[in-house]
Amino acid sequence: MEEKKAPALSNKVVIAAAAVIVAALAVVAALLLRADKDDGNSAAIGYAAEAKVMLDQNSLQAAFEEAMRNAEDGNVGLKYKNDAFSSDGTNFECYIVNSESNKYDMFLAVYADSELTDQIFLSGLVPPGSGFENITLEHALEVGSHRVYVALTQVETNEETGEQVIKNQVMHTMDFHVN
Repeated sequence: MEEKKAPALSNKVVIAAAAVIVAALAVVAALLLRADKDDGNSAAIGYAAEAKVMLDQNSLQAAFEEAMRNAEDGNVGLKYKNDAFSSDGTNFECYIVNSESNKYDMFLAVYADSELTDQIFLSGLVPPGSGFENITLEHALEVGSHRVYVALTQVETNEETGEQVIKNQVMHTMDFHVN
């Protein structure tokens, strides 16, 4: 009897699921490595000082209402431009924003490889409506175009205890270009 081969689509689903699991593990490991150990019990993620507010006053109420709808539905709003550019391979002009339609703060991790082993950027927390126009990588990329893998992780912080819990995570790709 002939064996039936599994469709290529199911292989892609398995690979994508494995990538998400590896990303989640990498994020947890990164959080543990960057944990604030001042009191020995805290592992809180700090805010990214370089993140800029990307909203004007007129957009705040509409963003708040949309964030509530997205949070209820478990959605993550993505707001970014696919291409980022650099002349030195380290400092990139980009557009990556925690969409104003999101309810939760987020942090992002950027990886240079699909296995998510070469982390090149890890931000602090970014509030909804804030983001990056420039980022500095942990190590330079060579001249050329590079597909990078971006993990956006939403975090809810309990205001009373300071405990942080991952609410959602989304992976996407971007293209980083070095001239």
